[in-house]
Amino acid sequence: MSDPDGITLRTVEMKFPLTTRYSDYDTKGHVNNAFFLTYFEAAKHLLWREVWKRHPDPPFVVAEATVRFLSPAMIGDPLEVDISTKEIKTRSWIWQFRITDARDGRVVAEGSTVQVYFDYTTRQAIPIPEDVRALLESGRPEPASS
Repeated sequence: MSDPDGITLRTVEMKFPLTTRYSDYDTKGHVNNAFFLTYFEAAKHLLWREVWKRHPDPPFVVAEATVRFLSPAMIGDPLEVDISTKEIKTRSWIWQFRITDARDGRVVAEGSTVQVYFDYTTRQAIPIPEDVRALLESGRPEPASS
């Protein structure tokens, strides 16, 4: 649906298991705060490349990123990351993330990133192509070509 300012709002959610590494933890056994943006990046890559089957070098840049830490993730905690499209504008969109403990759904962290569709040749923001907009709105993989 669109609001009067032309912003398309829709929530599409995908959930991925999150693999933590020993190096992600600090001396107290918590996942270090610096790694949460890496987890967001991993979810974006899985959605873009593995689910939507898009080129592995995505034509967008991240203009903004936020993380809100809600509870600790400890060594061995099985984690999942959800990614959903929160808002779509002409040249940008917001993906929101939620990292949870897979055992009980406890929320560990939430955040968002603003992506800007980008032409690396002209070094300019450009409108989101209709095929990408359709993926952002639907969240479903593109049909296999015959």
